[in-house]
Amino acid sequence: MVPRSPSPRGFTLVELLVVIAIIATLIGLLLPAVQSAREAARRTQCKNKLKQIGLAILNLENATKLFPNGGIEPWPSLEWYSTTSKPFGPEKQGLSWGFQILPYLEEANVGNLTRTSQIAETPIAHYFCPSRRAPTSYTQGTAKYWLMDYASVQPGPARAETASYDLYMRMAASSPAELPTTTGCRNGAAMWGVTTYTNDFNPLPREQLTRSRQYLGFKGVIVRSSYLVRALGQPPVMLGYDSVVKIGKIKDGTSKTMMVFEKRLRPPYRPGESDDDRGWSDGWDIDTIRTTYCVPYQDSATNIGGGRNSLTPGSAHEAGLNAVFADGSVTTINYSIDMETFNRLGHREDGEVVQLP
Repeated sequence: MVPRSPSPRGFTLVELLVVIAIIATLIGLLLPAVQSAREAARRTQCKNKLKQIGLAILNLENATKLFPNGGIEPWPSLEWYSTTSKPFGPEKQGLSWGFQILPYLEEANVGNLTRTSQIAETPIAHYFCPSRRAPTSYTQGTAKYWLMDYASVQPGPARAETASYDLYMRMAASSPAELPTTTGCRNGAAMWGVTTYTNDFNPLPREQLTRSRQYLGFKGVIVRSSYLVRALGQPPVMLGYDSVVKIGKIKDGTSKTMMVFEKRLRPPYRPGESDDDRGWSDGWDIDTIRTTYCVPYQDSATNIGGGRNSLTPGSAHEAGLNAVFADGSVTTINYSIDMETFNRLGHREDGEVVQLP
């Protein structure tokens, strides 16, 4: 008679619970590491997108001997800034830098369009940070506008360029008594190149600016256009702002001067906010321009108050925001940077060269 082998013993309930607890603990330990690895990959993708944007800007400069301008005003009509066959170049273009570099981002089919209704409805994958969102649009009436997560750099005046230290403080600080350190960005005047903010969305010729709104200029790599068309068929108004930048005007050095960085958006992301409604085809507007008189903040930071919420650079990344410099290099800048240092990085010719670690 063949002896019967003993029946295999299964797990007891206690053993099964112990195994489940061990697996749950391991998952709990691994999940942050997986999330961190995914964010590192997304941050690298974001830096690569900025690298491509930087190379496109440099290729435009190589072809035209000019950097792109930042456009002329919010919501310009492309029909006013193109012929029947092609859009104007950097000297006369009223749409954003993001529109002007499209032929050098392998998007020539979009960059060569001449009608506003055509270009506003086209997403550009290069213009979205994967840490924040997939390509996103905003619909207003029957029009759809594809948005963007990057902005060109508009510095405020350097300390030596203002009439007095008091003026510098008033422009930069959150209150008149506050030193311009990390708080900055009081009223947005630096965004529009004047000493006092009123409503410079509608650009005025330089000679028409009043004494109370003294013209201080546009000292970034990407400057505001001076070629303004009021309506189709009308002659342009020449505003007399700083001319479109040639490489020789970047006196602080191309490797020391930022030209494009990430812009801050407040979660939950709600397309249609004033800084996130017209996207990459906008003109000189907070959709596509941010000022270094505002220090950067992470998206998840609490409400930082007033106009700073829509003027501020920043990103969805925990480590800092990414910026591409005028030599095409990309650097991550810590949120703890002080305002004056940050502004120096954006200013092309203040003589204050900053060495980042």
